[in-house]
Amino acid sequence: MKKYLFFLLLFFTYATRSSAADTAIIVKYGIYIKQLVPDFKEAKFHAEFYWWAIFQNDTTNTENPTNEDVLNFSYVNGIDCNPGDFADEIEETQHWGNHFHYYTGFHQGDFYFNPDYSMYPLDVQKLEIQIEHTLLDDNSLKFVSDNRSYLKSKQNPDFFGLSKNILQQKNSVYNIFKSQVVVDKGEYNSDFGDPSFEPTTYYSRLNVGVHINRAFSPYIAKLIIPMMIILLLVYIVFFLPAEKIDIAAGLTVTSLLSAIAFQLSISGELPEIGYIIYIDKIFYTCYFLIAMSMVQSIITFYLDKSGDESKIKLAVRLDIIFRFLFPLMFVMSLFIFAK
Repeated sequence: MKKYLFFLLLFFTYATRSSAADTAIIVKYGIYIKQLVPDFKEAKFHAEFYWWAIFQNDTTNTENPTNEDVLNFSYVNGIDCNPGDFADEIEETQHWGNHFHYYTGFHQGDFYFNPDYSMYPLDVQKLEIQIEHTLLDDNSLKFVSDNRSYLKSKQNPDFFGLSKNILQQKNSVYNIFKSQVVVDKGEYNSDFGDPSFEPTTYYSRLNVGVHINRAFSPYIAKLIIPMMIILLLVYIVFFLPAEKIDIAAGLTVTSLLSAIAFQLSISGELPEIGYIIYIDKIFYTCYFLIAMSMVQSIITFYLDKSGDESKIKLAVRLDIIFRFLFPLMFVMSLFIFAK
């Protein structure tokens, strides 16, 4: 008996969910982004895009929400965005047969994103535009991506929703390598003080993600070349005679101060973060190499000053070893810390 009751309950639950899913309004949403400007220091980006929404809604049925209620969307991560802003963005309306409705509009504004600078300047960021309905949960309204429209326009699936102007822009500090339009669920684990609300509610959420990485060529000029010049000054130490300890000390100290100042200037381009990033690890490697070259200079100086022929030969051998070890350790750090 319990077994039959269990299957009856399971069937009732499935039927209820299926019924709720059947009555949910399906909003086919599309987007065409024409401008995208990230602000890495402030962890936000500016976007300008056209959007369109297609849905079926019998407005003659008083039990159904009005079209204005259906379009009561909100930008979850938008800055200075209000739920009613969507109505102000509408530029064109069409009403088709069988109660289908088409709305299109234009939005320009700023959005927050969650940056990850752990691999800076090799970092990859995801800029997301997140859209939800303000009041209707996922049992009443569901988003779907209008992929058919993108395919009709012969857009590359890796760049759905992006204009050619963005993809072809030159002299930019970033490159776009992928876009994603994904339907997810936004979870709210609160009844917001209303006892008629469920303790946890889910809302259909449309995530339009644009994946970007930094254009590497500008960072060769900004990071690699200055760093190589600093290390080259230190590298000269291994070619100096052992008795020139004063010149070696001057080169290492000057290089150390230059590296510290350079790191501080690079850090000023990023927001305050509580973790060590890739470029910091490279700078720490430079500090270690500079300190190691100073220690090696002192050791060879005292070995040469001793007058012992074997110790003088050892000093020369140390110089030769460090001429190979110094650049090898730096190049290895570039690859090891990149993993």
